[in-house]
Amino acid sequence: MQGIRASIEANCALFAADPVASATAMDLMLTLRRTATSFQTMAETYTRPYDLSPARVVIVMALAATPGYTLAQADIGRHLSVSLGNLTALLASLESLGIVKRKTDAGDGRVTNISLTAKGRALVRRFAPVHYRTVAAALGGLTLAEQQTLIALLDKMRDQLKASPTAQTATSPRKKTSS
Repeated sequence: MQGIRASIEANCALFAADPVASATAMDLMLTLRRTATSFQTMAETYTRPYDLSPARVVIVMALAATPGYTLAQADIGRHLSVSLGNLTALLASLESLGIVKRKTDAGDGRVTNISLTAKGRALVRRFAPVHYRTVAAALGGLTLAEQQTLIALLDKMRDQLKASPTAQTATSPRKKTSS
C-alpha cells in the first residue's frame, strides 16, 4: 500500500494545484473504494445461503422495518439509492422467490406498493440475527463513538458530492474526430 501512496504523492506533486491536499483526497477515495469492496465481498458471502444479495438485503430489511411491511416502489428507490432499472430487476427477483409481492395502490393507480410476504417475513426472522451479528463484528474494531463520527463524516462527504457541480458534471476529454 505504501508504494501506491508514494505514486499518488508523486503524481499529485506533478499535476495538482495543492499536492498534499490532493494526495490525501486521492488516498481517501481509494481507501473508501477498498473498504466498500471489502464490505461487498463480506456481504455476498453471508447473504448467499439465504438466496439474498447485498442489494436485495437493503430492500428486504427496509420492508421489514416498516409498519405493515409495505413501501411504495418509488420510496424504496429514493431512500435506498437504488436506480429504477436496478430496483425493477431486484424486485422481480425477490418476487420470483416469493419474498415480496407488488400491488397497485388502491388510492393511486400510478403507485406500486411492495410488501414482504409471509415467506419474506420468515426469511427476515432467520436472516436478521446473522445480518446484525456479522455487520457488528465487521465494525467491532471501531468504538460506538467512532462509528457515529464516521457516519457523520461520510454523510457530510456525500452531501458535498451531491452539491458539487464538478462531481455531478465530470467532463472527459473530447475525442478528436477526423475530417
